[in-house]
Amino acid sequence: MMTSTQQSAKDTDTIRQLVTGYQAARALLAADEINLLHHLQAGPKQVSELATATKTHEPTLFRFLRALATIDLVIVKGRQVSKGPLADGLRDAARIGVENYRVWNELPYTLSTGNPAFEKVFGRVFYEYLDNEPEKAERFNTALAAVSMGWISSVLDAVDFTGSNVVADIGGGHGTFLVELLKTNLHLQGILIDQAAVLYSAKAVVESAGVQDRCRMEPANFLKALPDGADLCCLCNLLVDWDDTNANLILRNCHAAMDDEGRILVVDRVLPPTNDPGHRSAAFLDLFFLLMEGGRIRTQEEYQGLFEATGFHLIRTFPVGGGFYVLEGSSG
Repeated sequence: MMTSTQQSAKDTDTIRQLVTGYQAARALLAADEINLLHHLQAGPKQVSELATATKTHEPTLFRFLRALATIDLVIVKGRQVSKGPLADGLRDAARIGVENYRVWNELPYTLSTGNPAFEKVFGRVFYEYLDNEPEKAERFNTALAAVSMGWISSVLDAVDFTGSNVVADIGGGHGTFLVELLKTNLHLQGILIDQAAVLYSAKAVVESAGVQDRCRMEPANFLKALPDGADLCCLCNLLVDWDDTNANLILRNCHAAMDDEGRILVVDRVLPPTNDPGHRSAAFLDLFFLLMEGGRIRTQEEYQGLFEATGFHLIRTFPVGGGFYVLEGSSG
């Protein structure tokens, strides 16, 4: 059993590790910025080769790599460097990393105003920023598509789509979910709704899946109005990006675009209770959405209230893995 002095020392060490956690985070983001792992993809390289490829100062790069090795991003043996056990996870985690890092530095601003710090740092809201950064936008959308592959099969297995005819995927990005839905439900017609630039990239995904004859693409601003004709509206990983005012508006627009027999399917994160093992990561991720976009991860009760306020009846909620849940409702 620890003495009070030993416990105090342990607590101090824990706090020190938490407070200095930004150092490892910034090092990981720097590795992403210099495209380090790309140059290791084909196999191990010498530090001198990496310095040339990444346009970095060789002695400093070696010290940097030595630090990265302690967190399993790379393996350093002498002057040879190879990918570490955690290397493959960096690309998705860092999809908007440097911006995220700068925004978190302005957390006190958000605490004092309730507004997302992203606009303070970059002078525009998050998605306007991506509009002017096509390479980052493409990477961001690709990463979101990869995340969705973790829950798509579970959703398709758990939800009965036989009673639907036309499915609208609101803010559907590259069409990853809608394409899989149409491939496994041959009776369905689909409407992919997003910004015109996003739909341009989605065209190749839809065509390669061979569902272009059953999927039309409609550019639209879902904060203003949605094209009608669908009896099922899907909002996948979308409402988390918006505050309650805009989430309310999106759901009202969905309700207005369908008849009284319509259904809604929300696939999104739900904040688990405090005794759930996933609560800690979800609570910090909730702050991420607040700082970056003004969004939020909602509890089951908050979703219930949002559905009721916009004319929907919440039928059931169930988990599909990775912190995502399905919230299924009706418009009647």
